[in-house]
Amino acid sequence: MHPDVVILVTIPSMLVSIFWIVFSNIRRQKIARVQAEFHIKLLEKFGSSHELLAYIETEAGRRFLESATIEQIRSNPFGRILSSVQAGLILLLLGIALLFLSRSVPDAAQPLVVFGTLAVTLGIAFLLSAGASYRLSKSFGLLESAPSRRQ
Repeated sequence: MHPDVVILVTIPSMLVSIFWIVFSNIRRQKIARVQAEFHIKLLEKFGSSHELLAYIETEAGRRFLESATIEQIRSNPFGRILSSVQAGLILLLLGIALLFLSRSVPDAAQPLVVFGTLAVTLGIAFLLSAGASYRLSKSFGLLESAPSRRQ
């Protein structure tokens, strides 16, 4: 394996992964902070526990309680399945591109084939995982209840 190819593939991949992780966490923190501030302001408007209980018994109150979880994104089966599909397609296309690139660059063919094969394999694994998650979520009834929350 030629060291230049390893560096050429590894460093940009690492940087993209680091940026994605950092910006995803920043976005999640901002969403959580906005949700928490909204929930605090809404709870402060109630003068007594009786008013709060009366509100929770309404449809809007039930939706408020459902949305009160900060990690709602993780519990959403649609979001998790879509994330797996996206990761799978990106890795699959990256692997195919690396395999095609290995034909164009004969000096670096072996490392490109190795990385391309790994990316294709991981892409297929993510797509299979998304399919399994979809079937399990559907059989557990998680997909039928999620759209009703949005209405």
